[in-house]
Amino acid sequence: MDFIGNQQPQIDEMLQDIGISSVEELFQDIPDRLRLPKPERDDGLSEYEGMRHMEELANKNSFQYLDNYLGAGAYEHHVPAIVNAICSRSEFLTAYTPYQAEASQGMLQSIFEFQSAICALTGLDIANASLYDAASACAEALLMALRVNKKRRKILIADSLHPHYRKVIEQYLANLDISLDTLPLQEDGQIGDLSAIDEETAAVIVQYPSFLGIIDDIKTISQKAKSVGALTIISANPLAYGLLANAKELGADIAVGDLQPLGLPLQFGGPYVGYMACTHALMRQIPGRIVGETVDTKGRRGFVLALQAREQHIRREKATSNICTNQALAALASLIAILWYGKQGIRKLALTNYQRAAYLKEQLEALPALTTFTTAPIFNEFVITFPGSIQEIQQRFRDAGIEPGLALGRYFPKWQNSLLIAVTETKSKKQLDHYIKVAKELV
Repeated sequence: MDFIGNQQPQIDEMLQDIGISSVEELFQDIPDRLRLPKPERDDGLSEYEGMRHMEELANKNSFQYLDNYLGAGAYEHHVPAIVNAICSRSEFLTAYTPYQAEASQGMLQSIFEFQSAICALTGLDIANASLYDAASACAEALLMALRVNKKRRKILIADSLHPHYRKVIEQYLANLDISLDTLPLQEDGQIGDLSAIDEETAAVIVQYPSFLGIIDDIKTISQKAKSVGALTIISANPLAYGLLANAKELGADIAVGDLQPLGLPLQFGGPYVGYMACTHALMRQIPGRIVGETVDTKGRRGFVLALQAREQHIRREKATSNICTNQALAALASLIAILWYGKQGIRKLALTNYQRAAYLKEQLEALPALTTFTTAPIFNEFVITFPGSIQEIQQRFRDAGIEPGLALGRYFPKWQNSLLIAVTETKSKKQLDHYIKVAKELV
């Protein structure tokens, strides 16, 4: 505090130079609801006091004591022990983004293998070195589409895209002269009317499976988009590709998503890692960097940064994005999990998720008063509507040691009494039967 007081004249001068009267004006774009009240005096905590405070906060977390059926973009999966064993090695754990690339052959190789794995999962030609998460990957993909279809100013977003992803898209594209329109849902939660896809549309973005866990007819959507020259972007749970059609088979031009289901624990919401793949024709528009494989003058295998379409490296007007960082450590974790499971293992893992979700859904639908609004195919999430207050339903489940799912009314008011329930390979039949037993007692 004394330091700031001593520097106040210089601070006042700097504020005057940039045309504001107080430091608080620097943060005027941040909503008041997100700001913490300014303390009169803060001398901080000692190391011991800080540790005790963190322990008190951690003890409020009841997650470890509940069977968790929350999903909606962040899923409880088993993380193979080999993931942490390799990621904890100092050459990976402490490595930074490879500015002196060719001196970082180990890191470049891991990124190259990561790109190869993403191409194998999606079926597309090119993948970049990763992005922050699925939400920012969706926004970057739409910016790609706008660069390709320069004269088109309309984006269509499926109403079943994750609401958080849409918020990030809106923030990314807020100052561009474009319209963000919606592909509406039918009463059964599926995408229905495609008439909005026209010659003004730059791109259509859909989720696979959708936020509601539904498998939409993406192929028909992509065919409609292609017929009018629009791009199709699929935001997908990568695990679904182990069992269902991949992005190429669905007709996608760009595939994005979050690799959290493969090798990354929930860890309080991040860090995760976004992936992006595209067709060869769009390679020059992909943000971030691409690692390539080559040979040196002696014919030995080596890796290089083959493409960096960022303003730091090329002319600003030619840059695709200011994205330069890749989530290298998180990407490595996902890569290790993918390689550990292998082609057949990922298929079996995906099938297990599907089967266990289908079992719970079928048993719940058979109970009186519990319903679902759709008969559409699902992957590892589904929606069930309960009678009465959803808050009371959640509390009854929690009293029985279960976090039963996400209250859907927060995002879709017409489904106020519905839960979005996620089931992964971490749930045994005994746990699923316990969920069914509690549901029976409720109705």
